[in-house]
Amino acid sequence: MDKLFNSHWFVKIISFFIALMLFAMVNMDDLTSQPGILPSLSDRTSTLEEVEVSVLYDEENFAIVDQTEHVQVKLSGSQSAIAFFQLMRPTYEVFVDVTERQEGVHTLSIQHRGFPGDLSVSIVPQFARVELQEKQTVSIPVDVELVNTDGVKEGYSVGTPMVSPVNVTVTAAREVAAEVADAKAYVDVTDADKMLEEAVPVKLYDSSGNELHLDVEPGIVDVRVPVTSPNKSVPIKVSREGELEEGLSIESVNVEPKEAVIYGPFDVIESINVLEGLTIDLDDITESETFTMELPVPAGVQTIDPEVVEVTVNVAEEESRQWSDVPIEMIGASDETDVRFNEGEDDTLSIIAHGAETNLDQFSVDDIQVYIDVSGLSEGEHSVPIKINGPQNIRFSVSKTNVEVIVSDQSESE
Repeated sequence: MDKLFNSHWFVKIISFFIALMLFAMVNMDDLTSQPGILPSLSDRTSTLEEVEVSVLYDEENFAIVDQTEHVQVKLSGSQSAIAFFQLMRPTYEVFVDVTERQEGVHTLSIQHRGFPGDLSVSIVPQFARVELQEKQTVSIPVDVELVNTDGVKEGYSVGTPMVSPVNVTVTAAREVAAEVADAKAYVDVTDADKMLEEAVPVKLYDSSGNELHLDVEPGIVDVRVPVTSPNKSVPIKVSREGELEEGLSIESVNVEPKEAVIYGPFDVIESINVLEGLTIDLDDITESETFTMELPVPAGVQTIDPEVVEVTVNVAEEESRQWSDVPIEMIGASDETDVRFNEGEDDTLSIIAHGAETNLDQFSVDDIQVYIDVSGLSEGEHSVPIKINGPQNIRFSVSKTNVEVIVSDQSESE
């Protein structure tokens, strides 16, 4: 077929037949006017149905809220004129002009243009109704609605969306503009695992939730939706190395904030219960001081909040207080063994607590545990080291560091 249309002779033949047909239609009226050649032919009519009525109006200040939309157009003329119109279909327009009219209902005679001059044009109905209403511009805040929030990746959470601009404007007929209740932008968060940034179309709704198809400016807004990975809060631990110079004691070590939020995969963060890695060197501290320290990021953790903390070390002059006859607890003995202090071995000792006055004022001997661990000891005599669990920032001196015990089989002792 393409080869046929590209043929030089084919185009010439088609052009000849079109010219011949046009010549016949143009000269048909002359032939019918000559008696004895052809019988007389009367004028023909052609009816155009559902012809759209255009309205010329002040579009900047007014809006059309109602109008006659379609009419019927009857064309009358010679057979050749009708045929030529039907063949060529020239551009025509049926319209009313209300550019000089104000708000209200107007009934005007329908006009036309573009029809051939040798045709008579009749329009039914002859008048059109147009209702104009003054335009009004309203500003509406954009509400971002998240779709499929249950579909975000496991453990991730969606934050509050941000939209720019925060308001859109709607210009429409006064009564129509008053119907606008909401401007919404919808964002689908299915499988979201990071910040979403999308250009989203704005939809308008009335108070009943029906969508309104009106011009809105801008029609598209930029939306950012924060998506947070799995996270948990953990306490921050500050370790110490070195020693204060003689005569000084730590009164307190404070971290601000006391906890940090770690973000990362579930299998990583679920095993982290404390944030370690901060260390202060007591050798360098001679007075109360505050440090800004960067928090270490554990392996596998994506981010941490905050990234830095303030560590305040308060020091004071060291004081001492003594307690006597503090009992030594024995732990770790099995049911199959009998463990006793060696004959002549005292099961108590004296303790001296060293620390800042404020800490010693709050300290009681009941706040410490003095014990020996005899688990795993074989039968016989053993010298076991004395251990002390007590409050932080207080150090202890004891009257002895070891005690002698005898381990025997339980069945033999019975």
